[in-house]
Amino acid sequence: MDQFFVFILHNDVWIYIVSALGLFWYLNEFIRAQRQLRVAIFNLERETNTQIRNTALVVIFILLGIIGGVYYVNSQVAPTLPASLLRPATPTPDIFRTPLSSPTPLLTRQPTPTPPLVPTITLASNPGEPAPNPGEEATPEETATAVGTPTPPPTPSVGCTVQLNISEPRNGSVVSGTIMFNGTADFEEFGYYTLEANGPQTGGQWASLLGRNIEQTVQDGFLGSVNLSEWETGPYLIRLSAADQSQNTIAQCVIQVTLQ
Repeated sequence: MDQFFVFILHNDVWIYIVSALGLFWYLNEFIRAQRQLRVAIFNLERETNTQIRNTALVVIFILLGIIGGVYYVNSQVAPTLPASLLRPATPTPDIFRTPLSSPTPLLTRQPTPTPPLVPTITLASNPGEPAPNPGEEATPEETATAVGTPTPPPTPSVGCTVQLNISEPRNGSVVSGTIMFNGTADFEEFGYYTLEANGPQTGGQWASLLGRNIEQTVQDGFLGSVNLSEWETGPYLIRLSAADQSQNTIAQCVIQVTLQ
């Protein structure tokens, strides 16, 4: 049964689209059959249009039930599912594709290449004293560090605590497609939590990822999922905010991911 719920969560957008198209079609059939019944004269014509109207009405109720069921799974069942079921499968590496370099993380300065270490002549503090030998002062470890270019770490997470944090995806990770967010949002005066993103797609503004406030505490579990396959690639800040029952913000946790 859990696998059935996971299938619905991974394909909810397509189910909504197909159901909406079906509703549009059968509503037109229902309306057309009603109009034909009003002007029908012969019994055969009335029977045919009555059958079309009844069939359209049954299909409309079925499609409405499907839409309601998918919404119920997203809002009520999804938060109770184990986080391991909702994690996307690890993709198999393709050895025939050349990986592209990741974009520069947001709020992280591009490091400037460090020039190779060259001997430096140091003047003696007093006339007549010999200048120190650069080769004696520099150790092999210092030389290797000076020649190499250090890799900048990702932007540190901000405001994350034991009571409010995002454990998946991790800070500084590269994500794509449907993203499953796991973590913790649990306070004594808890009212609700929200998930927001700020990056190239949002134009520098905070945009809601779930589209609503989640009025349920989570302890190291599933926070929500969102399909970002149509979003512009690049670095994004993800903010998890918690508010109390008076709708006052209690705390916020911000991490950084790169969408590709």
